[in-house]
Amino acid sequence: MKTKEITIGGKTYPVAFSMKTMLNYEEISGKSFFGEDFAHLKERIALIMSAALTADENTTLTVEELMNGDDWEKVKDILAAYNTVMELCGEFMKIPAVEPQPEKPSEDEEEKAKN
Repeated sequence: MKTKEITIGGKTYPVAFSMKTMLNYEEISGKSFFGEDFAHLKERIALIMSAALTADENTTLTVEELMNGDDWEKVKDILAAYNTVMELCGEFMKIPAVEPQPEKPSEDEEEKAKN
């Protein structure tokens, strides 16, 4: 199982993603992992906590530490940690990276180019 590190409030914690992470998420949130779009911050916090518990059952990271942010920096930590966990999720589920495609010009830009 591959692990990565996240940083919350200046402290680093290992995270991992496996079936255990999905089960941890369902246990913590009471919701199906596959029914989530993770649009809400509390869902992202639950997923981060699930991944931390997967990497280390005795993690010192707590939900309270994730939820008690006094400033925007804590939110940025959570968003970065969520992105790290989702990268691990993509690797676990073997989701291929999408190759960037060139942007198509808008109709206005096409019209200007013709003139």
